[in-house]
Amino acid sequence: MAETNGLTQDECYKKLAKDYDGYHFDYDTPGIYNPFSLLNTLDNKVFRDYWFETGTPSFLVYQLKKTEYPLESMTEEELTTDTLNSIHIMDENPLPLLYQSGYLTIKSYDKEFDCYQLCFPNREVEQGFSQLLRRLKKNGNK
Repeated sequence: MAETNGLTQDECYKKLAKDYDGYHFDYDTPGIYNPFSLLNTLDNKVFRDYWFETGTPSFLVYQLKKTEYPLESMTEEELTTDTLNSIHIMDENPLPLLYQSGYLTIKSYDKEFDCYQLCFPNREVEQGFSQLLRRLKKNGNK
């Protein structure tokens, strides 16, 4: 894999981690790789955005189109545990849905205030989501 892409073994490991690692189920757990993208990358020996090539779920696109939430600033907001685990406030705040569907992951947790900060788990998801936002804006959505 490394040789095919003109990388050292260490560079290859770092690129795999940057592109496909980083999802956290909880604030104190190690990051996990996206198995779909990782297995496709290893099988094809090509770094690509395999997860986004499968298509963004239409339900997610529908929710994002109808929200007034400023998606560009979503990684700056802090969320409580109740908000993060909620599925009933999607019209107001799509972050719980984005977290629960793997588009965002836990960056940090403040135990004193019970607040989470989210981020994109890896380059593949961040780049794919940025492209989705551009398409939504181009089509007249926020």
